[in-house]
Amino acid sequence: MTAPSLRLLLSTLIDYAGLFSPAALNMSAAVAAYERYSRSSYRWMLGRFVVSLSQLPQFETCLEQLSRQYAAAFWPLSIALAPSAEALDRLAPWLKKQNKLTISALEFEMATADAIAPLLPHLPPHSDLFFTVPLDDNTLPNYLSTLQGTRAAVNVHTGGPTAADFPSAEALAQFIVACASARIPFKATDGLSHPLRSWQTLPNGTTVQMHGFLNVALAAAFAYGYSATTAEVTAILNIDTPDALIFLAQEIICQSPNRFQTSAISASARHLPLEILAHVRSRYFLGISSCSFQKPQAELYQLGVTNVIDARATASNCIVRKGAPKTLRLSSV
Repeated sequence: MTAPSLRLLLSTLIDYAGLFSPAALNMSAAVAAYERYSRSSYRWMLGRFVVSLSQLPQFETCLEQLSRQYAAAFWPLSIALAPSAEALDRLAPWLKKQNKLTISALEFEMATADAIAPLLPHLPPHSDLFFTVPLDDNTLPNYLSTLQGTRAAVNVHTGGPTAADFPSAEALAQFIVACASARIPFKATDGLSHPLRSWQTLPNGTTVQMHGFLNVALAAAFAYGYSATTAEVTAILNIDTPDALIFLAQEIICQSPNRFQTSAISASARHLPLEILAHVRSRYFLGISSCSFQKPQAELYQLGVTNVIDARATASNCIVRKGAPKTLRLSSV
C-alpha cells in the first residue's frame, strides 16, 4: 500500500513531456504513452501532457485518431510558448476548442522581467501560468517582484544535457526559499526522473549529481509550510538515502537532525502532516515536468515506497545510486 501522505505529496506531480529531449518521442508515440499512463495503476501521479504551441495541430490530429472512447477523455494540456503577444494571438483559437481538450497551463520560455509585465493583463483567466526564470541571485529578485501578487507562477530548470545545466543544491535551495518568502508558486523542469539525489550518467558520458523529485517536493513543503532557511532546505535537497524518510498515513517524517542547522525545523517540525502537504501542493509546489513517466514509478517501487507497479515499468528501468538502501520505513497506521 502506498502511504496516503506519499500519495498526497506526489498526486498529479508529473507533467509528461515525452515530446521533449532527451526522450524526444514523435507525437503519435507520446500521445499513445500518455493515454496508456492515464489508465495505469500510477495514474494518480500523472499531471498534464506538455506540448508546444506549434505542435497543437499535430496533437489534435493524433487525438482524433484514438478510439472514440479515449478521444472523449480528459486531456489536460500544458502549452509551451514564447512570451509574446504574437504567441498569445496564435493560442487564442485553441482556447475556444476546450470542449475537446483542456489547456490547463501555459509555460512561457525565458524572457526578461520587463517583457513579462505587459503580458500579464492579456493572459487567459483559467489556466495556470508559468514563467521560466533563471537561477541567478542578481536577476531572480526582479522576476519575483514582477510576479508577486499576480496569479502567475515560475518555472525553474533543474537539469539539461550537460553537467553545467544542473544547479547545486545550495542554488536550488536559495530559489525555493526566495519563492516561498514571496509566496509565489513554482514548478521544476528537467533532470527530475529519480526520487532521491543521486549520481547519474548523462548521454554524453559525464556524471552529475541529479536532484530527486522527492527531495524537491519535501523541500518545498518545509520552505512554504515552516519557512525553512536556505541551509535547512539545502539539507533536504541533499538527502540521498531513503532511510531518512518515513511515510505514514497522516504525515511524513524527515529524519535528518544533524543537517538541520537552526531551530526552524525542530524535532516536532520535522513532521509534515497532511494539512501542510495539501496546502503546499495545491497552492505553491505545482509539480514537475519529466520526459519519462515510467522511470519515476519504477524507481519508487524499487525503493519500496510503493508496492504496485505498472507492468511496463520493470526493474530494468531503474537506476539507483550504488550502495543506497533499497527500502524505506513505511507504515499504514
